[in-house]
Amino acid sequence: MLNFTVTFFITIANFLVLFLVLRKLLFKPVTSFMDARAKKIKDSLAEAQILRKDAEEKAARYDSLMAAAEAEAGRVVKESEERAAAEAKALLEKAQADAAEARRKGGEAAEREREKALQELVGDIAAFSAEVAGKLVGRAAQAEDARAAEALVRELEASRAR
Repeated sequence: MLNFTVTFFITIANFLVLFLVLRKLLFKPVTSFMDARAKKIKDSLAEAQILRKDAEEKAARYDSLMAAAEAEAGRVVKESEERAAAEAKALLEKAQADAAEARRKGGEAAEREREKALQELVGDIAAFSAEVAGKLVGRAAQAEDARAAEALVRELEASRAR
């Protein structure tokens, strides 16, 4: 059977005293330290959650700002392209108008030169015709013969133009 001697009771008393002392000196500080550490970890996690949520909001705001900036850039590029196309079209139309004007002026100048050359040629032909007619007839060409020949050449020219 079990033998309960004084040593047993002293050991039990020592164990209880040691338990109370360790509980007071070690167990309570360790548990309070562990509780404080758990609270600190819990607070850090909550703060990390708040910071993560804030970072997500900032990222979403950044994405929306970037999308708006890209849309604005696209709009500016499109407007610039349209403006450049309109300016190019205006320059082309102006160049075509200038070219048409230059052709018209060139044509008018050529027509004036042709008329001038024709007038000189009519005068030369009339003088030559009067001189030839005078030599054929045997007399010197007179001014009225030259005028008559010039009128005849003009009539022939007018009838040919019709």
